[in-house]
Amino acid sequence: MKKIIFIFFTVSSYFSIGQVNSDECRKFTIGEFNNINNENLTLNSVIIRNKNKQLEIVNGIKSNKNIRWLNDCDYILFFDKKEAKKDPFKKFINDNGGISISPEKIEGNTLYYKSYYFDGKRGVKGSGKLIKTSSNPEFR
Repeated sequence: MKKIIFIFFTVSSYFSIGQVNSDECRKFTIGEFNNINNENLTLNSVIIRNKNKQLEIVNGIKSNKNIRWLNDCDYILFFDKKEAKKDPFKKFINDNGGISISPEKIEGNTLYYKSYYFDGKRGVKGSGKLIKTSSNPEFR
């Protein structure tokens, strides 16, 4: 019995480390953000988000995404259907579960996250941060 209790508390403490407060996450559902990609700085972008829609601008190229919220913090990004029809890679990402985003921590106006998607050969993990620059999103 002591082993079971020990295992329970060990597993529980593992999952509680790094959990993000739901109230803190809500301030990242709407607004304008600078997105810093830790793996590839050329993929840094500006994100304009309005709850379930997101416009991402990378090197002047716009991409629309839909957001499926799993809870107040975790979400999955799917490329806009029109964009996915024109781009086989985007269609593949959509058909295989989208891009999963999980916040790691929030410090002030900065949300640190982990991302994951399947590219057809392997799972691709990433990380980065969203820095909130405005609470008033203006879609361009």
